[in-house]
Amino acid sequence: MDEVSVEITAIKNAMALAAEKIDTLSQLIAVSGHQDIANNSAISEEMDRSGLIDRAETMLRWSRLKANILNLDAGLFTDSCWNMCLDIYICDLKGEKITVSSIAHSSGIPMTTAMRYINVMAEEGLLEKSPNPSDNRMIFISTSTFCKDKMALILQNMS
Repeated sequence: MDEVSVEITAIKNAMALAAEKIDTLSQLIAVSGHQDIANNSAISEEMDRSGLIDRAETMLRWSRLKANILNLDAGLFTDSCWNMCLDIYICDLKGEKITVSSIAHSSGIPMTTAMRYINVMAEEGLLEKSPNPSDNRMIFISTSTFCKDKMALILQNMS
């Protein structure tokens, strides 16, 4: 669980740093009389769902390419939690249901590690699990509203 905790902490730190940068930009924009970037509802209107999907898919492809080229079997350049979160977010935006086992399998990391990451992200409020009404053995996974808002904010502010 230490690996998961370290990666979750790194993601939280990165998100906190991004939030600080957004707040700084927000203050600069407010001073210059432009729209307040910290207002999530205003931001969500700037980019439509297809724009968010395009950016998320591009980021996921880039991340996987980076890992495939640089990893050299050491696992040094993987962003497993981030990639799973992006993948789930993309499915949410497309209105597709995805199972826990499916996302764990597509992550390219050992199933037990992926399941631990998913469980920790769910405990942290980033992901939500729900049973499949037609098959109780299957669990669907989706990003929480909190996570969707943060992911949209990140994607909309990519340069």
